[in-house]
Amino acid sequence: MIKFVLTLSTISVLFSSPAFAFVSPQEEKALIEAINDASPAQTHAEGIRCSLRNRMCLVRLHVAERQAGCMIERIADVSDLYTEEVERTTGKSVFTLSRYAQDSLNHCVAELSR
Repeated sequence: MIKFVLTLSTISVLFSSPAFAFVSPQEEKALIEAINDASPAQTHAEGIRCSLRNRMCLVRLHVAERQAGCMIERIADVSDLYTEEVERTTGKSVFTLSRYAQDSLNHCVAELSR
């Protein structure tokens, strides 16, 4: 029975449509910088992978010298992750982590720090 369930699961994964990453590589890089700017000193984000189909993002980070991963779930679009503003003087885009994403990551880091 277990073999049947694993086989069925494998087939469904192989033939399902690919996850649609709605965050571009450039946005990922800027988002990682925004996460690191808003994170506590002992936390450092390394990467982020988002899937619109699954409505979540996985953030890879180091928390107190340990490798960890935190999920930001129930995402409708990029506004649930960040806001982007353009500085008038430099014309450079500045990413700011949304309150929802910040709270999700803070909760996860607090749980990992226990």
